[in-house]
Amino acid sequence: MDILTIIAGFAGGAFGAAFGSIPAFILTGVFALIGSILTLSGVTDYIVGNVAFGPFFGPHVSFAAGAAAAAYAANKAKKLDNAQNVLASLFGINDIATILVGGIYGFVGIVAFTLITKQSVFVTDYPAFCVCIVLFLNRIILGKTSIIGTLNDGEKREIFPKVEIIQNSVNGFLLSLGIAIIGQKLIEAGVSKDAMAIYPVFAFGISALSLIFLQIGYSIPITHHVTYPAATVFILTQNIFLAAITGFINAILWVIAGRIFNSHCDTYIDPPAIVIAVSMFIINLIF
Repeated sequence: MDILTIIAGFAGGAFGAAFGSIPAFILTGVFALIGSILTLSGVTDYIVGNVAFGPFFGPHVSFAAGAAAAAYAANKAKKLDNAQNVLASLFGINDIATILVGGIYGFVGIVAFTLITKQSVFVTDYPAFCVCIVLFLNRIILGKTSIIGTLNDGEKREIFPKVEIIQNSVNGFLLSLGIAIIGQKLIEAGVSKDAMAIYPVFAFGISALSLIFLQIGYSIPITHHVTYPAATVFILTQNIFLAAITGFINAILWVIAGRIFNSHCDTYIDPPAIVIAVSMFIINLIF
């Protein structure tokens, strides 16, 4: 890790805080789409690794830092009404300390990513895993609750909300089915096996970019924890239905992760990152 990478991590974290966690993540999706489309089209790509998941725009830097800075803005600076507001662009609260805190967490994200990628025993999606590291650490530092939240007397946590699980699992299954079929069509159209290796990033990019609708107020589903692992399974197995089952399971896990880590608490921990990190570890073990 050189000095320029360190500077980029700090700057990327400050960017994530200023622009907001989700807006920063949407831009990650834009670059992921551009790079993956280039590769699928047979053009050499330098964007995915260096930009979309690089030391500035990478979600382990800009997205995670933006979410962590929101906790500081709410819990310490008292200038944000909700510490879990990952839609908020924190530049507007006029607090330079919040932006600098984002920079510090961006630095933490790039350090975590550099360290974890030096080993090969634990294989998962490293940006997602590092998002988890940053936001778990943030809860310990800036939160007042436990890692899984703190229940007040008489409160109960509903981990398996039936209606929410049914809706998300069906959506996850159908979306993953569609992603896998599109992948099959690309193969039939003549896209090479080497080029198709980038297809999960293409699926991720679509999901990340779609969050622009969430940012402007539409209640769309969050899907990158579904599409990315499902597309990965499809590429590894060429089995459309295994991909769909992966999406089905991950959609359920997202609901459960949200109920465990994002209820009865005062900071944000990202359920999609948890699901991606866990599922990609399992996928790498199996396939």
